[in-house]
Amino acid sequence: MKNAWALIFFFLSACFCSCNDQEHVQQPSEVLAEAPVAFFPVTDFIYGQINEIENLPITLLKVHSDGIKKDSAWLKKGEFATFALPFLRPEIDSSSMAAYFTGKSFLDQTINAFTFSYDAKENLPDSINLAHWDVYIDPQKNRVQRVYMVKEDSIDRKPIIMQLTWKVGSWCSIRTITEGTTKQPVIKEEKVQWNFDEE
Repeated sequence: MKNAWALIFFFLSACFCSCNDQEHVQQPSEVLAEAPVAFFPVTDFIYGQINEIENLPITLLKVHSDGIKKDSAWLKKGEFATFALPFLRPEIDSSSMAAYFTGKSFLDQTINAFTFSYDAKENLPDSINLAHWDVYIDPQKNRVQRVYMVKEDSIDRKPIIMQLTWKVGSWCSIRTITEGTTKQPVIKEEKVQWNFDEE
C-alpha cells in the first residue's frame, strides 16, 4: 500500500511541477495541462487494489444485471483477482502509452477532484483496444477516488464496448454494451462490492 501512495505522490508532483508557472486563478474544470502529461500507472494501481481487497476480512458480493433481472453471489477467496483481468492489458504507463494516447488534466471543483483524462490517437495498433480512461484524485487527501476505463472491440463483426468503473474503497463494475438482434444496445453489468455502507 505504501508503494501505491508513493506512486500517487510522484505522479501528482510531476503534474503540478509542469503547471506551477501559471499565475492566474484556476476556474472549475479548467484545463491545467494540454501538453503531454505523465501517465498515471493505472495497471499497477489496480493490481495493488486487488491485492488489498483480496486480503480484507470480508466476503465480496458480485451482482450480475442484464437490464431484466439481477443475480448475486458471494465470491470465494481468489475469484476477485480474475474480475478486472480484461482491463489489466495492455499495461498503462508512460513508456507504453505515450505514443498512442494524449492526456490532459483538469481541476474540477464541482466534484472536488483532479481529473486526468486520456484519449486514443488515430490508428491504434490492433493489439490495443483501449479507447479512453480517467483517473480522479482527491486534491486534499492526495488519494485516487475513482478510475474509469473504456475498451472497444468486436465479436462476430458486432461492436462491443466495455466500461470499467472502480470506486476506491467501495466497489467496481464492468459494463458490457453490445448490439442486440433489433440493433438496440444490450447492456450487461457485473458489480463487485466490498463496502456495503456505500453505493
